[in-house]
Amino acid sequence: MRAVVISDLHLGFESAVASEGIYLPRVQLKKAIDLVTNLFKITNAEKLIINGDLKHVFEKLTLQEREESTKLLSVAKDYFKEIILVRGNHDNYISIVTSRFDIPIVEKLELNPETVALHGHTYEEEALRYKYIVVGHEHPSLRIPDELGGVLKFPCFLLTPLRNGSTAIVLPAAGHYQTGNPVTLDENQYLSPLIKEQGIIGESVPYVVEYGKITLEFPRLSKLMLIS
Repeated sequence: MRAVVISDLHLGFESAVASEGIYLPRVQLKKAIDLVTNLFKITNAEKLIINGDLKHVFEKLTLQEREESTKLLSVAKDYFKEIILVRGNHDNYISIVTSRFDIPIVEKLELNPETVALHGHTYEEEALRYKYIVVGHEHPSLRIPDELGGVLKFPCFLLTPLRNGSTAIVLPAAGHYQTGNPVTLDENQYLSPLIKEQGIIGESVPYVVEYGKITLEFPRLSKLMLIS
């Protein structure tokens, strides 16, 4: 069964930051629906895997999170035969919504005998037996200086070889306001313990993707950081 994997939608972000006095247009839901429907049209996949952090707030399920996750999953159900949520560290109480759609929540998900998906805020040694480990949590982005002295920032995929010979496929955040943490050679700046502890950071390769249009492969980080 063909599947697509996305991560870090962080629905409910706008109301969370509004409570702190920061007011943003509520666009994440529309962007998420557009992403899910476009991915279906591009791939014709039967399965949607949300690799953690469907919602944003840790300590509760907010009204915006409940309403928007319900709407998104309702739309996704119209396209995909199966939806699975891999639990992220922000996904507390989301079962109140997913149970209405019979969507299972798992800690990790084997995609095929060589590939496993897990959110990435934690990992177990058992995951290292897989050739490919698909993770979110990191929100990787690439910063590129322009000719005017400014900096352009692009969410990116990051392929990071691990010390045991496996490869981590780090997904960009799908949330519109989750613009990402800049990739760097400093392993201590990464959020995921898998990348911090196991990643060969300098050999990581970033990819910037505009879905359905173009994929740009950049040099490995050890070379890219010298260029930039």
